[in-house]
Amino acid sequence: MANDQTPQTYARAIFEQAAADWLTPLKKAATCFTGVEIDQLDNTGIPFSEKQQIIQRVVPNASNEVKNFLSLLASRNEMHLLPEIISEFDQYTQRGPSRHVARVKTAIVLTDDEKRALEGKMRGRFGADTEFEYVVDSSILGGVIVRLGDQLIDGSVASKLNALREKLAHG
Repeated sequence: MANDQTPQTYARAIFEQAAADWLTPLKKAATCFTGVEIDQLDNTGIPFSEKQQIIQRVVPNASNEVKNFLSLLASRNEMHLLPEIISEFDQYTQRGPSRHVARVKTAIVLTDDEKRALEGKMRGRFGADTEFEYVVDSSILGGVIVRLGDQLIDGSVASKLNALREKLAHG
């Protein structure tokens, strides 16, 4: 029987490899461009075809995906943003898999005010970076069920009725 952590382990490995497949070549490319080349790639007077030639000359062994991304920056005269983009991407890779997503199940659709109130309480408990996904499931009868990772907050009417039923049967 598979361990409950196995899907997370595989997903993390895929995420880390995908991030490395982009981050490593982008960092390498950023070190290859001189200030003059960056200025040329940001220059609106230089035709795009020449900009592509500069990219090909500077990073000939980069993947097509990386070259296409660099070409996109050059086409928008934004090559100077590459170091900041790399820094932001590096930050995303550091916190990406640890993203907190609270899955909220309710019997009816919540209003925006109800969502804001719930999200405020949950962020106080789980952290300001918590994100929310909402699902409506009438089988819970009322209340709310929140699952974040291995934590479960079950405030549903159905679970309270089941608990009462158990208590009466064994009490």
